[in-house]
Amino acid sequence: MITDEIQSAQQALPKPEDDPLAKKWADRISTARKKWENLHKRIRHNRKLVAGLDLERAAEGESKSPRANLIFSTAQATLPNIYARNPDVSVTATWKNSNARLFCETLETVVSRQMRDAGLKKRMKMTVLGAMLEYFGVLKITYQRDLREDPAIIQRINDTQDNIERLNGLIQAMDDDQRGDAELRKRELETTLQGLDQQSEVVAAEGLVIDRVLPENILISEEVIEFDDYPNADWIAQLVPMSRGAAKARYKVDLSGAKTYEAGKPQDGTKIDSMTGAAKNADDEQICIIEIWDRQSQLVYTLADGCSFFCREPFGVEAVGQRWYPFFILPYAVLPGQFIAPCLVDLTEQLQAEHNDTRDKFAAHRNLNKPGWVAAADMNSKSIHRHTDAELGEVVLLDTEGKPLNQVIAARPNIPINPADYDTGPIRQDWEQVTGLQDAARSTIVQAKTATEAGIMQQSLAGRTGEYRDKLDDLLTEMSQYSAQVLLLNLTPAQVERYTGPNEPDQPAYDWPELSRDDVFDMVEVSIVAGTTGAPDKAQAQEIWAKVLPVIQPLVTQIMQLAAQGIDYDPLKALLRETLARLDDRIDIDQFLPAPKPPQPPAMPGQPAAPIPLPIAANQ
Repeated sequence: MITDEIQSAQQALPKPEDDPLAKKWADRISTARKKWENLHKRIRHNRKLVAGLDLERAAEGESKSPRANLIFSTAQATLPNIYARNPDVSVTATWKNSNARLFCETLETVVSRQMRDAGLKKRMKMTVLGAMLEYFGVLKITYQRDLREDPAIIQRINDTQDNIERLNGLIQAMDDDQRGDAELRKRELETTLQGLDQQSEVVAAEGLVIDRVLPENILISEEVIEFDDYPNADWIAQLVPMSRGAAKARYKVDLSGAKTYEAGKPQDGTKIDSMTGAAKNADDEQICIIEIWDRQSQLVYTLADGCSFFCREPFGVEAVGQRWYPFFILPYAVLPGQFIAPCLVDLTEQLQAEHNDTRDKFAAHRNLNKPGWVAAADMNSKSIHRHTDAELGEVVLLDTEGKPLNQVIAARPNIPINPADYDTGPIRQDWEQVTGLQDAARSTIVQAKTATEAGIMQQSLAGRTGEYRDKLDDLLTEMSQYSAQVLLLNLTPAQVERYTGPNEPDQPAYDWPELSRDDVFDMVEVSIVAGTTGAPDKAQAQEIWAKVLPVIQPLVTQIMQLAAQGIDYDPLKALLRETLARLDDRIDIDQFLPAPKPPQPPAMPGQPAAPIPLPIAANQ
């Protein structure tokens, strides 16, 4: 495999002919960039404001950070209460005429493990923080199998494919005598080959990959007006910054005509010199690869910014779910008739400025009231020094020329401070009003763990906080459903055994059926358990269990007794289910109930029926 890659890389890179369709897509992307340009500028402004640190001035000891960075502290205090851990995945079979319990448990295990291995927690926490500060956060879920054929992936699975791409890039750089030091390239190539020969990584790892995409790197077709319509957009494009050498190694085409890209700078078609002063078109320069997901044609187009041809032939993606787009967008708020709604920075920027201005003026006023003395103009300097430099208990002799001492020298009077002029109470009230976080000033927010407690939190906090958590739960549900569908279409039973272990003749460990694409979309319903993403509270969990146990224990005992006597216990089972749903909807009642027993054969005539063993009471 490595030899084939080397031989392929040694060939001269072709430069495809201009494609009218590629040029048409490039024009669409240029139009979309102009449409979203103001939003992208505002996003960069928000980041700079929340960071509150000018690194250039801070390096010289002249930091101009705000006195109180209330926006950052509010976001940081809110984040662990919104998302602190991966959610509990719940799978329910929609085909009620089949016993799919083992299959549902298998799918729960596989989805949870794959999403955890893909770094869901880190990506989602940054997405939630980005939604609060940058209007919305974007995640992309893809299934990696072959880097050359899969869509653009940022957080790739670490395997030999990455090293092969680097190897190809080094070989191509050696073939160009006008670029780089030949000896240095040769040494890098030898080192990479040595590492590949001794590599211990898997040759072709595959699985779910979750990327966090910066909001300014997503472009949506112009017909989308309201936020909730983005899954139905005609097309969605992702901008992927990539070094020129890496892009050439991946796509095997000549990209010398691609524009140099620098994040945060306007892409108006002009060349941008790199900060290091390197020559233009060097392999280390950044270019922008544009990946366009076209829902109309169900194809993915790939082109480089500045080129009028596709980097590779348009392709269809098989590893997708019923929801075709792999992009999942979390908004901070939504408004009818427009795509963007105010984020946390928009709501609080002026309040933070007013708060810090009030505190700065109070500090300046306080500095004016430093202790000091006032002396008569005709008093000699020797007496002044004798008075101001006196030590504890020293007797100071002053020549006042017959005047009273208080007429010659006295303590400087203070400028009166009116507390009402520097009171930040109204600002805090406005802050809590616009953010909907009554507890934000104390950096504590009510934690919801069950559906019942989520309702209590909804009442105690403003609707905006509850709505934000509801949007997060909806997004996680969509992501879990999409991931389950993708995994059902791609994983084999042998791969599933890595997570569950092999099946035993008398104890099956997993159930992974071979299903058609339509059956995969219709067979199961995947959701996440509400309230399971917040920071865990052990004391609260113990308190809930102390309330639940005395209620369910006698009901379980009665159900077991009725089951042993062959009496229908469905009414008690329904009562237990409703009780647990009201106390804690995360508990599965099936784990407390006796397993159904196979029917016993009828007793032979003349033989007494076998005695029915009674269960031991729970208090014995």
